[in-house]
Amino acid sequence: MIEVIYKEDKEDQETVQEPFSMPRNVRQIGLTNGDYRIYVEDYVYTFLSSLAEEEKAEGRGMAAVLTGEIQWTADMTCIFVKGAIAADSMDAAAEHIDFSEKVWQQLQDDKEQYFPEQEIVGWFAGFPGFNMEITEEIRKTHLDHFAGNDKVLFLMEPGEMEEAFYVYENNQLVRVPGHFIYYEKNDPMQAYMIDMSENKSIEETEHVPDRAVIDFRR
Repeated sequence: MIEVIYKEDKEDQETVQEPFSMPRNVRQIGLTNGDYRIYVEDYVYTFLSSLAEEEKAEGRGMAAVLTGEIQWTADMTCIFVKGAIAADSMDAAAEHIDFSEKVWQQLQDDKEQYFPEQEIVGWFAGFPGFNMEITEEIRKTHLDHFAGNDKVLFLMEPGEMEEAFYVYENNQLVRVPGHFIYYEKNDPMQAYMIDMSENKSIEETEHVPDRAVIDFRR
């Protein structure tokens, strides 16, 4: 169990939340970071990977909004990514990312339908052939739509199977050296994925099913 402190009480640590349990079944990717612990639920990770792998015109990609919750301990920010909503109506590229009013309306509608109890904790972008360097367009998008409250950016390049989380510190997006995939029953994300895949099973939508993960889910 970990003692959690509200963001506004980090300097005055007399007010605390009830202790909460960290995920028990986790897989670590990369190195841990002393200031941030980012946990991505497995169904969310599967969905984002499939988004990044979708065939698009050259230079085009996919974006999504991440939902979940953020908790603070005395010395750490814990970010739990429990849901993801694809920005289907956006024509995304590393040089042009437009979270327009129309796009946000679709995202908010889907959030209310599938993840009403969660908050927006960041965003995702997957670009084939991307060099994982933060462009000015990516930085501007983060500041315009996801600034504050420790919101994160998750970048993915499917060709080289590169991925990384970024947090905004000292006026720039800084790469977090590692994150965690965790496994639990996640009915809201499963429902969203099934609806998005037109009622195919989740395992059918995966390009390379992981038998151990499938058995664990069952």
